Amino acid sequence: MRWVLATGLVLTLALCGQAATADPDPVRPLRLLGSAPGAKDPVPTAFVIDARLKPGDGEFQSEIEGWFAAIAEPAASGEISGSCVEKHCALTVALPNAKLALTGDFGGGADPQARFSLKDDDDKTTQSGSVTLTALGPTVPRLGALAAPDAIDAADLDDLLMWGQQTVSSGSAPSDRYPDSFQHEALASWQQAKERLATGLIFEADLVLLRADRAAAEKAAGWTALGDPAHGWSAGYPAALLPRATQAGAERRFASADGKAVLVVAVDPPMSSDAFDAFVEKVSADRDGRSNVNTTRVNGDLEMRFEEGGAVTVAAYHNRDAGLARLVLTYPTSRADTFSPFDAIVQRQLKVGDDLKP
Repeated sequence: MRWVLATGLVLTLALCGQAATADPDPVRPLRLLGSAPGAKDPVPTAFVIDARLKPGDGEFQSEIEGWFAAIAEPAASGEISGSCVEKHCALTVALPNAKLALTGDFGGGADPQARFSLKDDDDKTTQSGSVTLTALGPTVPRLGALAAPDAIDAADLDDLLMWGQQTVSSGSAPSDRYPDSFQHEALASWQQAKERLATGLIFEADLVLLRADRAAAEKAAGWTALGDPAHGWSAGYPAALLPRATQAGAERRFASADGKAVLVVAVDPPMSSDAFDAFVEKVSADRDGRSNVNTTRVNGDLEMRFEEGGAVTVAAYHNRDAGLARLVLTYPTSRADTFSPFDAIVQRQLKVGDDLKP
């Protein structure tokens, strides 16, 4: 008998030790199906909340962030922000020219007696009413299965949307775990282009199609990977459009058959912070003959695009402690239809780590 009790004690201690060392994810998904039969446009009568609960400042507080979307015409969607104290939550949704507020005890995953109110740009309440919120299963009625909350991160969705010819956020590639409002908006544009309801929600079928489209586009472009993991960088280029590859010193050059389009990729010695500031000021300065200028800088990262002298220039620079990665693509403005679909792609495919070096 004593042997049996000792075994149970050891097992109990082992399980307690596992629980003590476990590191559960502090972020919890909050997926709700909403019904507001008394609502009027722009408040949808049926909608989905695809959000996350994150730890707040207090022991019983949570922050809410995510995406809201109507699941029937007319399309309506927007970014969610808000907070909860235990189960009681208040969130807002940024709709065009209006702000939608939802309040209720839905922090636990449902509330049959929540409330909504809508305010216009003058902060005047234009409508209010009751909302039934229920836990959303894996499938959105009439629209299909949502992807799992962790099915794709911000960087991968950004890449898929670029290959889908959607505008993505400028500056450094996103590093967030979850897609942000900009990416949901871009996804809604892609859905609309596919003649589907523009929800911005991430469906399993969307990811399958986006990945298939990317694979087909990469194959058609002869997309070829570049890089040197030992030196902390990677890139890629459309070899079908730039088949002539040469190297001169640190520069790798890829040119079109007629030599009028050229991509240069190199890793140079680093610049000091002051030197990089001066460089950015110089290359982005206004000057006669330059048009359609788009410049974005985030710390040591610079992306820019401009037209000058009958040519388009697309560039990316990433300055780190031990190296400066640069990528410059130039092509005739008369061939923009061919090359411009790759502007953002070649920029974003230049990826560097903190160990970047020549």
